[in-house]
Amino acid sequence: MHQLIERAKNAVDQAELYWKQKHSIEVSYENNRLQEIAEDDLSSVAVRVINEGKMGSTFAVNPDQEGLIEQAKTASSHGDRATFSFASAGDYPAVEPVDAETAALTSEKLVTLCESTLDEIRSRRDDLALGVYASLEEQSLRVETTEGAQGHHNSAETQFVISAPIKGAGIGVYKVDLSTTPLTTPHGLIDEFLEWYGWTEKTSTPATGRLPVIFSPDSSFLYLLPLWAGLEGGALEKKTSPVVERLGDQILSEKLTIFEDSISPGGFGARPFDDEGVACGKRAVVENGVLQSFLLDQRTGSALGQASTGNASKRELFGGGTETKPTPWPLRWQMPAGTTPYRDMIASLDEALLVYYGMGFHSGNYPQGQFSIQAIGFHIKAGEVVGRLENTMISANIYEDFKNVREVSAERGPSLGFLNVQAPYVLVDSVQVAGS
Repeated sequence: MHQLIERAKNAVDQAELYWKQKHSIEVSYENNRLQEIAEDDLSSVAVRVINEGKMGSTFAVNPDQEGLIEQAKTASSHGDRATFSFASAGDYPAVEPVDAETAALTSEKLVTLCESTLDEIRSRRDDLALGVYASLEEQSLRVETTEGAQGHHNSAETQFVISAPIKGAGIGVYKVDLSTTPLTTPHGLIDEFLEWYGWTEKTSTPATGRLPVIFSPDSSFLYLLPLWAGLEGGALEKKTSPVVERLGDQILSEKLTIFEDSISPGGFGARPFDDEGVACGKRAVVENGVLQSFLLDQRTGSALGQASTGNASKRELFGGGTETKPTPWPLRWQMPAGTTPYRDMIASLDEALLVYYGMGFHSGNYPQGQFSIQAIGFHIKAGEVVGRLENTMISANIYEDFKNVREVSAERGPSLGFLNVQAPYVLVDSVQVAGS
């Protein structure tokens, strides 16, 4: 146990130490040229205390800095009433150990990888303003409390991104890989990137009305963020969630299953405990469309008379960090694959959309399951992609439209943003489409 926690036992009623240390290497190319090589070592600390029934906190670079407990104790005299206790001692599940070869990656190796990727793409298309990004992030996370929680976890993870702006469109095509294994030249990712970029070279506007829509893994956040907004403990506490009384009910298609799975091997973002030191695990959130569980942290769990589900995360919808209060958040969602290749889905459709991103998500009423966005993706006609979407809006409600899912693909991939999720392509039977 860290000496800060030992000292806190004699100074305050309860205390919690959150300490993140991070070593990162980033290599980025823009317009085919090396733009930046950056290597950083960062440390950040959050200390929370409960004293005389009130909450206080302070922040620092290192937990050995003098006076942290005293600062948090002083802050508690002006703080909110504490309605919960910090995490107690518990058994943490084992997660896959750090891959030594991944942790040994250097900036030179990342530069070599980026250069080989650029060479391969340029040998096939020399007219693109290519962007390539590769990174390694090694992280050590420590969460301890005076109540007995002692969580220590190390990780080493890589990201790789290929991108190019679409000429005259103001948007781009992106392909992303997230991994815990050493990076190699991603031939399959390159093939798919070039195929998708080729689809952008013509524009097409679909008919207005209701059409089938394939949501790619990249765009899975469009429907999973509204789901999170209904399942997180704050919405349940306020009774603003549309599913507050619906545990055990069918809320999505029976073809959709979502697990909170922070411990299974072979994946980006594995961890044995959340940002409050509560043990993580694997459990169904939605199974065959039926709502099985919610997302709770210590505060919202206490407010609802339930235990935390191990979903506390120091993040918000559009940001986060060590100084952010923990809130319930999907830590590592997994959606099982189906059996149909997504290209077979395309081939089966008379007219439809393939969506890989959306602009204007914040304008929808996503806490109630509704989203409305400018669709970024492709127009499908007679079983073929005929061009990229132009002037096309889509709107959907996950609790209505996502009850009618036709197929789930055999392929899976990461979301382009917001969530750590591995998702398949999801073909929804009927979504409202507006074009001009």
